This record gives sequence, structure tokens and C-alpha cells, in this order.
Amino acid sequence: MLDHLLHTAPSHRREFLGQVGAVVGLGLAARFPAPLAAEPAPTPGPGPGPGPGPVDEDDKWLDTLKGKHRQLFDMASPEDGLGLLHVRNYLATYRETYGLPEKDVNAVATLYGKTIPLGFSDEMWARYKFGAALKINDSKTSAPIERNMFYRPQQGDNFAFGLFDSSIETLQARGALFIMCNNALNFWIGGLSAGGMGTKEEIRADLLAHLLPKVVVVPAMVVAINKAQERGVAYMKLG
Repeated sequence: MLDHLLHTAPSHRREFLGQVGAVVGLGLAARFPAPLAAEPAPTPGPGPGPGPGPVDEDDKWLDTLKGKHRQLFDMASPEDGLGLLHVRNYLATYRETYGLPEKDVNAVATLYGKTIPLGFSDEMWARYKFGAALKINDSKTSAPIERNMFYRPQQGDNFAFGLFDSSIETLQARGALFIMCNNALNFWIGGLSAGGMGTKEEIRADLLAHLLPKVVVVPAMVVAINKAQERGVAYMKLG
């Protein structure tokens, strides 16, 4: 199966290697059963998009992008919040320099690869040790952080040069949309299960129940980016 994936079309190879990168970030690659890398866990059927629950297979999130200026920010790595800082600058510049109301400006940020944990609550960061997986330490304790500083940073956090208005919570309040790749999510779930954190079904249900407000789970990021560009949404690669 691995040999087949590595000799298929380039787009398939990139998606596969991107998934492997997420597992390496977890430090669990050596414990993965071979079929898991090629066959992500099954997902629930179609349903409504925004919020915890089924994957948005109807691409309803695309219909919310009604602004004159629309840009997708491809963010595969947390980078201490620097990717989020780009989103903040995009929204702020259109508002402060060009005088455009935020209804005329749409920002979409991706969560996949090493940014999957950014879409979950503090409780999930503590339970599944996302700070250790991403090698992010708490500035107060020097131990792996057990809260999502990207959602709601605290004083002292090594986050976006101290520009806390770049947080996910603040950006969402200004209309930014965050979309999460279901394929990458399943890969993280498989890694956590292989690490003894529970069954894949239990972990998936737990994570989706603690998804950050307004985060939309899409079937595959490679398709979501493609569909956004087909609708004329500009693209920016971060990192």
C-alpha cells in the first residue's frame, strides 16, 4: 500500500506525505499500524457545516464568503502565532488603511498538519498533550503547555510578538473563518489511539465535542483550497 501511494499522482503523494508529517509531529510514527497511513478512519455522514458534528460535505462555508476581498491563508504550522498575525494584518489594513468594513473582507485560515490542535479547547490540550506534540512550552512553568494559547493567549506567552489581537478568538470576532481538514484530524486521532489514549471512535467524539466555536470541519484541505480558488478566493501560503 505504501509503495502504491508513493508512486501515484503527485497530488496524492503530497497529501500522504503531509499526513505523515502530522504524525511525526506527534512523535508516534513508529507505533502506527501500516494500514492507518493509507486508510483514514471512517467519518460520520453528511450534515450541517459550522460547529461540532458531521463534516461539512456540502461546502456551506464557501457560501458565507460574500466580501469583495477574500483570501485563504494556508497555515500548516503554528509558528508561535505568526500565521495568525498575517490574518490579523490583512483584516486590520483593509479596515484602517482602506476604510473598508469587515463585511467586505473575508479571511479563511486552514487547520491541518501541525495546526490541527489549534482548533480545540484547553481541556483537549491538557488531555491529549498537544503542547508536548508540538514542542511548545508554557512560559510560566517551562513544561509543555496544556492550554490553547492560540485561541486565548495570556501575558508572557511567546505568541505573535505579543500582539494578542491576533488570537483565534479575536480574529473570529472580526469575521475570520477557520476550517479544519478531516483527513488530517483522522490521522491525529489514529496517532493518539496508537499512543494508548483510547479508541479512535472515543477520541474523535471527544475532540469534536470540544471543537472551538465556529470552526468548520471540511472533508479534505486539498479539496477545500481548490474549491475556494475556483470561486475566486485569493491564496497565501504561510510559513
